[in-house]
Amino acid sequence: MKITLLVENNSRIDNYLLSEAGLSLFIECDGKKILFDCGYSSIFEQNAKQLGIDLENITDIIISHGHDDHTGGLISKSIGNSSTIFTAHTNIFDKKFDIVDYSCPVSKEELENRYKLNLTKKPIKISDKLWFLGEIPNNPTKDIDDSAIVYLSNKGLFIITGCSHAGIINIIKYAKKVTGINKIYGIIGGLHLIDKSEDEINNIGLFFKDEKIEYLAPIHCCNLKSKIILSKYIDIEEVCTGDIIEVE
Repeated sequence: MKITLLVENNSRIDNYLLSEAGLSLFIECDGKKILFDCGYSSIFEQNAKQLGIDLENITDIIISHGHDDHTGGLISKSIGNSSTIFTAHTNIFDKKFDIVDYSCPVSKEELENRYKLNLTKKPIKISDKLWFLGEIPNNPTKDIDDSAIVYLSNKGLFIITGCSHAGIINIIKYAKKVTGINKIYGIIGGLHLIDKSEDEINNIGLFFKDEKIEYLAPIHCCNLKSKIILSKYIDIEEVCTGDIIEVE
């Protein structure tokens, strides 16, 4: 599996790519070409073009959850085609809380006209080695649509998250249950630790250490403080917009 970071909060010097407070990954696996989330704006498209990635002929669009920093780019009419499968939780369109609307900017009806919709609460196989987890049990937040992708690597499960609103420990436990595999090799994605206490982050770090996780790349919604705390328990990989990660 090959992951290219089309958009992340941070960029590297001299790579001449744009970053924003959003997330978009391009995943190649089992013959699939998958757009996982699409950031807040059209930046992911500009970066993809510069990186030589064709987004018009992708096989799949998978959305981690409905917040607009992961779905904003769906306003573009030039990503995917009528054969592209669009997979997400059924509730990605319901993200308006109080007076703030930070939901998916494109309606279900419009997406039905553009793609093959596959909205599900249940875990489904995307390919031989890729799972979409659907609704994560024991989610402590209102964001019940939060989900993740799991890759069955040669070294164990490799989990790809958007924001982990459902809780990264819950996600890991459910990934094990769905796949029947207990070894977690690695994690990349948002862990939403920006609003967690130091004790909560320490508990997550201890969990990672006990799981003997070998690769951890916390991005997007993880601040410096949370990364410093986690680094006491596990080595942290720094990845930025434009980086490529390959997992066997």
